[in-house]
Amino acid sequence: MKILVVCKHAENSREAKVLSSVLNNGFEIIYSWKNTLAPGELKGIDLVVSIGGDGTALSASHFLIDKPLLAVNSDPEKSEGALTTINIDELENKLEEIKSGNFKVEKLERVEVEINGKLQSPLALNDVFIANEKAYLVSKYRIKLKHEGKVVEEEQKSSGLIFSTGTGSTAWFKSAGGTPFSAQARHVEILIREPYIRRLNKFKILKSRIEEADFAEIIPKTEMVLAIDSIREFLVTPADKIKVKISDKPLLRIVR
Repeated sequence: MKILVVCKHAENSREAKVLSSVLNNGFEIIYSWKNTLAPGELKGIDLVVSIGGDGTALSASHFLIDKPLLAVNSDPEKSEGALTTINIDELENKLEEIKSGNFKVEKLERVEVEINGKLQSPLALNDVFIANEKAYLVSKYRIKLKHEGKVVEEEQKSSGLIFSTGTGSTAWFKSAGGTPFSAQARHVEILIREPYIRRLNKFKILKSRIEEADFAEIIPKTEMVLAIDSIREFLVTPADKIKVKISDKPLLRIVR
């Protein structure tokens, strides 16, 4: 079995010692780090293992389409571990289970973004955020939402929009006033942050969702920034059209 391990992998680290013992059990292991990981490294790989915290797991997920991810928490006392499956002490036994085919995979839904008809990378595992690049300035945009066969379109002012998956719903989305939902739910929820509501502008779209056949289109009225999982940023302008929908390529995460 050929494994790509995404970690810092300091020579004398705890992770290195655990992986050294794994090497003697018939695994072929290749190392990479999240800041230098390239799609070409996935060629011929059977499994991707991220060792670190949620940030490492999130970054590793951005390169995966049809490869399973085993997310390992290397320091449970310091890392929340919302995205990880096991702790570092359990890695060797878990890999033996995987090698024997005794494991389960869950599908975590992701969001895809198009800008002017071009699909952008990566797919979002947590959320997509669109807002004025300067947080103290109002975000102005036109939003069109297709949901349950109906189309609603309106101009809005707010401090930005969050499109959240179930996986990301316990993070920023929840802090901004959203209600968490299942990571396996086949929908994305939309939250308009701090909507600028006055007598002349009462919005129809404040909290809504995008299901499998739905989409949302955003046309900025000013320069804005679009962030995928708070890692990848795109600058968008009034000349751009943004389309957000559910991806048909969920993340395959190995569970206990």
